[in-house]
Amino acid sequence: MNTSYRRSRHRARRYRGERIFGGRLVYAGEDLLDKHLFVHRVSPSGFDWGPDADDDRACQLTIALLAPTFGLEVAVDDYHLFATNFVKCELTGDSWTVRSQDLKQSDLRTKFAHREYPENTAPSPEDVDITTIDLDEITYATEIALARRYQDVLWTKGTQWANLRRLQAIHTGTLDPAEEPVTQQWVSMNLGITAAAAKRTLVSEFETMGELASWVLYATSLTDRRHIGESTATQLRGRRATFIRWFGGEAYILAYDDNQRTLTATERG
Repeated sequence: MNTSYRRSRHRARRYRGERIFGGRLVYAGEDLLDKHLFVHRVSPSGFDWGPDADDDRACQLTIALLAPTFGLEVAVDDYHLFATNFVKCELTGDSWTVRSQDLKQSDLRTKFAHREYPENTAPSPEDVDITTIDLDEITYATEIALARRYQDVLWTKGTQWANLRRLQAIHTGTLDPAEEPVTQQWVSMNLGITAAAAKRTLVSEFETMGELASWVLYATSLTDRRHIGESTATQLRGRRATFIRWFGGEAYILAYDDNQRTLTATERG
């Protein structure tokens, strides 16, 4: 599943539930409310509410209400709290109507702190491993756990799912960022260098990202290159985290030998 959840597609101003013979129906506006199993699967069989509701069904309803209102992380982190404090304690009749703002009461995470809450079954960062997981089958709960586990080495531009896919390829050995070419676009977008001459130097003197990254992170001095002054050198050193994220971890960046010289530098004599 290429995760690209948009709250606007699911959000409704008003939600409505009703018990009918043989079932329970919940509407988002005029449409049936999606179960949001793609966020986190607690009860594939459906929803319930009220004090006698099955915990899992109440939790699934809570996820479906929270995700469009607050976003995925709140839905995944706090659904069990809202299930007790709202869905099971406030929605007590056979029919009910809820507005989005009703869910925004400040105490709905802690209103009944003395009560026993359902278990939050969403995976934690310790439960997931980028090298073994099938990214095509994950829920948003799993994606969030992965992003949290690898937050220090995960590329942040573009979609999170695509960045996890790239990180998986690096960690399983099917992609080597060190072999990728240094491009003008990458340098301009990610290194924050304003001097055009300095950017041209980086692109012309370093053929691969591996060469560039090892030089920026580990070279004794950066000012021995054309058009790289102290200011630009400081900017480059400040992009250490950017390179680590691009490579999926510092372990994937090779050490730099200060005695080596690029072809361009050798030709300059």
